[in-house]
Amino acid sequence: MASVRQAEAGTLRAPGFRWWHGIIIGLMLSYVPGSLLVAGVLLLPMVVLRLFDPNADGQRLMIVLFYVGAVMVHPLHEAWAANGDWETCIAQITQPVTLALDWLAVGAAWLVAEASAIGGRLWNAEVARRERKSIEKRIAYLQDEWMSSDEGAPAN
Repeated sequence: MASVRQAEAGTLRAPGFRWWHGIIIGLMLSYVPGSLLVAGVLLLPMVVLRLFDPNADGQRLMIVLFYVGAVMVHPLHEAWAANGDWETCIAQITQPVTLALDWLAVGAAWLVAEASAIGGRLWNAEVARRERKSIEKRIAYLQDEWMSSDEGAPAN
């Protein structure tokens, strides 16, 4: 019976989401709701990326988070400096330049992640090709060596 409850609980919970994450989000919502609004709006492109790219694993999301985090520094600093004032926070998330930079950061991070994955595959393919060519040369050399030693041996 306990395993059924654990299985049901495991399927309802999002992967990687813990109970203390909810407490932290609740505390932030009660202490700095404006800053949390700014952070939430600026993290929406990551959610969209996750929805449209099911292959986005943890490594790719960390690359995207790095780029989006760079864009989020100034708006969050402004929101924090204004003590989470709603007018300031709404002004931060409605600036076209900030929103454009946010979406461009996600696009650039996705492009960098895809390009690095393609580059890694090409690099590994080139290494495998060189290895295979070296092995084929070695096989040809050994075949020549063994065939020539058979021809020089006296026949019985």
